[in-house]
Amino acid sequence: MKATKQNYRLAGAAITVMTSMVLSRATGFLRSTLIPNMLSKNDSDALFAAFSITNFMYFLLVGGSIAAALIPVLSGYIARRQEQEGWKAVSSFINCVVILMVLFSIAGIIFSRQLVDLTATKLNAEAKRTAVQVTRIMFPSVCFIMLAGFTNGVLNSYKRFAAAAFGPSVYNIGTVLSILLFNKYGVDKIALGIMGSSLFYFLFQFQFAFKNFRHYRPVILFRNAGFRRLVRLAVPSLAASSIMPLNVLISQRFASYFPGGSLTAYSNSTDIWQLPYGIFAMGLGTAILPSLSENYALEDNDEYCRVLEKALRSVLFLVVPSMAAFLAIPQHVVSVIYKWSPLFDSTRLAVTANLLAWFTPAMLAQSLLAILNRAFYARNDVFTPVITGVASMLVNIASCLLLVGKFRNVFGLGSVAFSYSLQSVVCAAVLIVILSKKDRLFRPNRLVPYLARVSLASAIMGVLIFILSRMIPVDFAEIFSLAGKIREAAVMAIFVAVGVALYFTAAIVLGVEEAVNLLGILRKKLLRLRNDSLPEN
Repeated sequence: MKATKQNYRLAGAAITVMTSMVLSRATGFLRSTLIPNMLSKNDSDALFAAFSITNFMYFLLVGGSIAAALIPVLSGYIARRQEQEGWKAVSSFINCVVILMVLFSIAGIIFSRQLVDLTATKLNAEAKRTAVQVTRIMFPSVCFIMLAGFTNGVLNSYKRFAAAAFGPSVYNIGTVLSILLFNKYGVDKIALGIMGSSLFYFLFQFQFAFKNFRHYRPVILFRNAGFRRLVRLAVPSLAASSIMPLNVLISQRFASYFPGGSLTAYSNSTDIWQLPYGIFAMGLGTAILPSLSENYALEDNDEYCRVLEKALRSVLFLVVPSMAAFLAIPQHVVSVIYKWSPLFDSTRLAVTANLLAWFTPAMLAQSLLAILNRAFYARNDVFTPVITGVASMLVNIASCLLLVGKFRNVFGLGSVAFSYSLQSVVCAAVLIVILSKKDRLFRPNRLVPYLARVSLASAIMGVLIFILSRMIPVDFAEIFSLAGKIREAAVMAIFVAVGVALYFTAAIVLGVEEAVNLLGILRKKLLRLRNDSLPEN
């Protein structure tokens, strides 16, 4: 009974978070679509370069280190009915980080030129000047994003997932409006609008969390044991959470070595592969962290491993078919999402689609890492993800230096995406092995038959979708037109409908548990609707 209730709770939390992730990613895609379709290549590359720095902080603070440090500690205090004591530690932590972040933002404004040189080395002079200007304008948004990250961490600790989940969409909508309203007045005006959106994002989130801050105090209790524990967790978790966005920045630096527009293509393809990762893996990771933390704090190891394995199976069930679809029809996906003006020509389309195909292994590996990292965070072990993450960064740098430096003409821009995928796979594999050694109840070998069935069902779907794409005479590489876009959208709707039907059918035939359970739920709902529609005697 306890496991059943826990399943319902986790399922409800995961659905809420995933729904918000869908909205967040959709609004984020709208933002990323407008930039290459409404700005010149130089302005587009410059804005994406500036965004990469603030997005790094966004991912780090809202989705990473704050959650990893704050949620397990505060959730543990709440589970042990020591909420007021826990807030002494949390208040001290918040106040300390706010001061440091203000100083960091001032430094970021001063050293914006050096940051752009570091992250987008080979941008042309005009694009680099614009990137520096835009970065300076946008850097204060880091403070507001950090405050929103704290607010989300508190809300998630109290398991108020719905209240915490939809704020990022508000921020994305603000950036979309900034691009639409200010693009005629210069990219610097767009940056001002984006900075204002980050402030509104924080205020929007805080109104939901106001009552949960009732125990907050403007103090820094350096000797408080809980505060010291938070600091011990936060510093390495900051390093651990920075691994993925740092690897993105490393890859972006090497992408800037290629011709103009490569930075935009890299950003666009990254946004696409992060769609399933962001919706499914990050949604599940956010939902399970408080439960994993509680189970570990209460020494319920069986439940800890059950929740973890269930989350990994769910990620495989949802992400592997997404990989197959992206490999089968990458140009179709890119064209439908990003081609909304003649500026997005066939060259941009081909380069972005090629990058997307090379990024698909990273999509699966990073999705597994989103769950595995939280399994370590729940155990108050952030050093293991840091060490493996640093090793993966070295793999990425070495691979980029070799492929971009020596085989640049052979692999082209795809070498950057391949290097990122390689380090992601290595990192995920190492963490799985380490976790299985730390906890004998966690047995990843039980996932192998499941992965084989899911992969076979996905491969069947992918091959048939590829064949179908060759049978339908629609040229996705043609110059943008409204009629052409309508045709593309209609064909993509067919691909999605057929793909989902094929995958679920194959998964049910192969006995994939999640698909069978979903079919059972569907049957029950249909039977209930049918019974409700019958006239009463």
